[in-house]
Parts: sequence; structure tokens; C-alpha cells
Amino acid sequence: MECLYVPELTSDIEQTTIVGDEFKHIWALRLRLGETIMLSNGKGICSITQLVNISKSEAIVKVIDVLHNFGENQTRIGLGLGILDSRDRMEFAVEKSVELGITDFYPIICEFSQKKIVSIERLQHKAIAALKQCKRAYLPIFYQPMTLKQLLENSNRWNVLFVGDVNGIQVPQISSNDSALILIGTEGGFSENETKLLNEESRTINIKLAHRRLRAETAAIVALSLVSNINNQNI
Repeated sequence: MECLYVPELTSDIEQTTIVGDEFKHIWALRLRLGETIMLSNGKGICSITQLVNISKSEAIVKVIDVLHNFGENQTRIGLGLGILDSRDRMEFAVEKSVELGITDFYPIICEFSQKKIVSIERLQHKAIAALKQCKRAYLPIFYQPMTLKQLLENSNRWNVLFVGDVNGIQVPQISSNDSALILIGTEGGFSENETKLLNEESRTINIKLAHRRLRAETAAIVALSLVSNINNQNI
């Protein structure tokens, strides 16, 4: 069953019309009348629908069932990732992070960052594709680039800060009521000053990801896999 992104979808809609890029997806797949399609609004609601009419410019689907929080983790998990030199590697990290269930994404301007800007629009586009691929109810929130200090000053929503560290501990179990923000530096990791900022935070837990150093995008994926697996085992 294919999944489409329809941000205007609400839980009380009984029928809706698909147009634009999402319609082109239906047309390219040559879906036929009667076939089922999942819709996600990226805000917590998914609907199972049936294709009831199609023309050369639009498709009409009838809602069969409404699902809340479909495909979501029990624990809120965010990712703060140092801006990478390679746009492809940065976008790859975002795609995989969305598949692994992040709810928030922070591009961090690290002291070692060569690039200071990213295209949030491009990252959101990649995230939407990943949301449809893995059938998620929520599209992550994307924040404008900020320094680690700025992030920490505005991180009150996060109960735990997990930082990748080759000398860290195994990922611990946290309460399902808690929220965890994973922090991964850019190429070269976090600087001495940034590490000091993190260590001054009482919420910081340094976690071991592997027995060797990992590239930033790999570290992000491993950290998310470990945190998600340990803290969402009953899904």
C-alpha cells in the first residue's frame, strides 16, 4: 500500500481530492479504482483510503479508517547534527533519521563546521519522501541552524541529552515520559569548548556507539538505532 503526504488531512474528512505532486505519484504508479492508499498529514493522523475516482489531473479517495500516531515511537527523540561539508551526506543522515523516528532536527553550527548554512526546504523535502516510504504519522520539526550554545539554551523540552562518545556508556533505558535529544558533532566532532558546554549540563549522558570512531552521519544513525530500540521495545 502506497503512502502519500497530504498536510490538509484531518480526522473528520470522509473524502478528499489528491492533486499536484501526490497525484502525479498515483498516476505514475497506475493505481486503479478500488485500490487502498494511506495518507499522512505529518501531524499525527494517517488515513486508510480507497481510490474511487481518477482523471488526468486529480484523484478522489474515500476514507475507510483513521489511524492516530501510526508508526511512531513512544519516546520523543530529537537529533542535533553538526552541519556536514557534504550536502549529500547531510541529506542522507536526515532521510535515515526520519525513518528511525526522529521528531525534531537541529542543524548545529559547530566550531569545526566548514559550512554554516543548510537548505531547510531541501531537508524537509527529503524528510517527506522518507515519511511516505516508512509510513509515519509525524513529519519532524526542522529548526534553523544554530550554535550548540544556542541549542542548549533552548533545549528545556529535552529531559536527556545523549552525546556520542567512544568512551561513553551503553545506552540506558529512560522513561517513556522522557524525551531524548541525540547530539552528534560535525567532521572532527565537538570542539573542546563545546564538549565543556555539554559536560556542564546535568542532563548529558555520553553513550558508546562503537569500538571505533564513526563518521558523523553513521554515528547519528547508530545512536538513533540504539536509543529507539532500547526505549521503544514494546511498540
